[in-house]
Amino acid sequence: MPALAFATLGSPDRIARGVAEVGVISDAQLLALAAESRRDALDALYSAYKSRIYTFLLRFLADPELADDVTQEAFTKAFNALPKLERGTKVLPWLYKVASNTAIDHLRRKKRFTWIRIGAMQDTPHEPHAADASGAVGEREHVQAILRSLPPENAVALLLHALEGYSYKEIAEIQGASLTAVRSRIARARSAFKEGYATKDPA
Repeated sequence: MPALAFATLGSPDRIARGVAEVGVISDAQLLALAAESRRDALDALYSAYKSRIYTFLLRFLADPELADDVTQEAFTKAFNALPKLERGTKVLPWLYKVASNTAIDHLRRKKRFTWIRIGAMQDTPHEPHAADASGAVGEREHVQAILRSLPPENAVALLLHALEGYSYKEIAEIQGASLTAVRSRIARARSAFKEGYATKDPA
């Protein structure tokens, strides 16, 4: 797999784990707020993380309308669970867990993946725009084609590691899996990319 191949999909700035982004309420403040005013906490949660979760789901699902639907469903689940979270919970990883589980459940209910060409993702409101260099569109399509060939858990693990910057241990917590399972999922995903690029037709 070429270095920085995922850069063709765009990548948001990574944030330090357990540390709030500039201008975003901290995890401790959010959880404390949830104990006092559920509605205020939910508004803060949605305002802080909606775009980030939507972008992640857009990359995974490759369908803006579906990603929006799953985002709304994921936040509905999060809204119901937020007041019950324990102190010390890292909110963003927890949201990724809720969102990825919701997306995978949705795909399994449909019995199949629903994918669209990568071109339909371009210039959507929350997807970072990258100027197309020579061959960039074809590269994005190739990356997306390989992603959609993976088992969903493998694709999520790879996206969380390669684009969101989470460690194997953090991904294991997000996915509710063992470190061994996460290592296997990412290794298999990387192997698929290696094979995909080895058989890619030269430009």
